[in-house]
Amino acid sequence: MRNKKWLTMLLCLLVSVGLWAYIVTVENPERDLPLYNIPVVFSGEDILREDYELIISETNVDSGVDLTFSGKLTELNKLQKDKLELQVEVDVSRLRSANEYSFSYDISDITLPGSVSAQNLTLIDRNPSKITVTLDQLAKKTVEVRVVTDVQVVSGYLAERISQDYSEIVIEGPSELVEQVDRAVVTLKRENVDQTITTRLPYTLVDVDGNPVDSTEITSDIAEIEVTLPVSMFKDVPLELPLIDGGGATSDDVTADIEPETVRISGDPSVIEPIQTLRLSSLDLSSLMSNSETIKRTITMPEGCTNVSGEQEATIKVTVANKAIKQLRVPNTNFQYANVPQGLVPEARTSMLLVTIRADSDDIDEITEENIRVIADFTGVTVADTGGSTTVTVRIYVDGFETAGVIGAEEYSIVVDLNPVDG
Repeated sequence: MRNKKWLTMLLCLLVSVGLWAYIVTVENPERDLPLYNIPVVFSGEDILREDYELIISETNVDSGVDLTFSGKLTELNKLQKDKLELQVEVDVSRLRSANEYSFSYDISDITLPGSVSAQNLTLIDRNPSKITVTLDQLAKKTVEVRVVTDVQVVSGYLAERISQDYSEIVIEGPSELVEQVDRAVVTLKRENVDQTITTRLPYTLVDVDGNPVDSTEITSDIAEIEVTLPVSMFKDVPLELPLIDGGGATSDDVTADIEPETVRISGDPSVIEPIQTLRLSSLDLSSLMSNSETIKRTITMPEGCTNVSGEQEATIKVTVANKAIKQLRVPNTNFQYANVPQGLVPEARTSMLLVTIRADSDDIDEITEENIRVIADFTGVTVADTGGSTTVTVRIYVDGFETAGVIGAEEYSIVVDLNPVDG
């Protein structure tokens, strides 16, 4: 019984296949085949853009067209199988002005699959029946590229000024859309950053209020913007004023109040970590003409460091404690001479030298002109054998008071006549 049932089923199948083969190969009846969303391509768009600065801004076939074909069943089966090769082509190369245009189309405008012949098919319906395009004048505009950052760095690090490879881009498209664009915005967003970021990012075209502008029909030769955000370690470093003892004062006598006290610097960790202070150019205490002066020093950054604080100059109030200043008139009888050229005798034209000294407040009244020694050294001085006058820099000493010194010691000089011995 079971075998008989299987034989019956097999016989029915064979009959069905036979009938289908007969209908397809012998009868091959006429049928209709609807196909949907067939793409439309526009030839000659490059000519419009390059030669006439025109572009297609709008069309009624963005999602394609619906086509219905009539033909033999075998041809329709081939068409159905290879329908991805179907497309409608519209030639717009002869258009010359911004306007709306309408095109009729038939089977001659349709690219069919290679397996199908147009002679075996009839186009009986199309939707829409006409293809419309709107041409708009191509507009070009240069817009600013603005980078917006939302970056959170880890503690002890600093995000510095961001840079970008393009500050402007040229966009082109329908004038109605292009004129809406105010700028291109690139957004860089990161968290827990502890190193420099370099990346390429897309941009968004926005209007003057920051609202996005539809950019599907706007093009540019720049698709992405490369941005670099340097991220450095930072550190607050105190300023230091090196002092050179002199003029009756030592570093122990001096208070130097520096403003600002510290400067924030940034850079590579290997450069920043070893830096404990920033040294200003030194101050020779012998140059202080009073016991309370305000001086300025340029803040110079070590190589590889950036001044984050921005202060370029330090102001220092220098105070010398427990010292007094006094001026003495030293007569030329206190002048001494060293290394006088052979055969010449020095004679001071300078009759008196006004010397300013600094000493302990308890000693200042005890120091007189007799404690001041002036030495003129002629080493390197060239004078004609016949004699003549010359200016000689002198060294000045305060004898008997170790803590006393001369203010501006390197600025003193006298005029001396050098006369031949036989004169």
